[in-house]
Amino acid sequence: MNKDTLEQLVLRRINKMRTEMIHTAHRTGIDSIETLHTSQKLDRLIYLHILHFS
Repeated sequence: MNKDTLEQLVLRRINKMRTEMIHTAHRTGIDSIETLHTSQKLDRLIYLHILHFS
């Protein structure tokens, strides 16, 4: 897998996690533990992208 393909995969996962976090926040509240966990997963994906592709 080349670097561009890997980056696109990570970006798609970031967008999917962002959407999941928004839905979780609407369903359980912005300060719920579920939303916090989803936000932390999103943060890790964004960090991974910055670390490897910026």
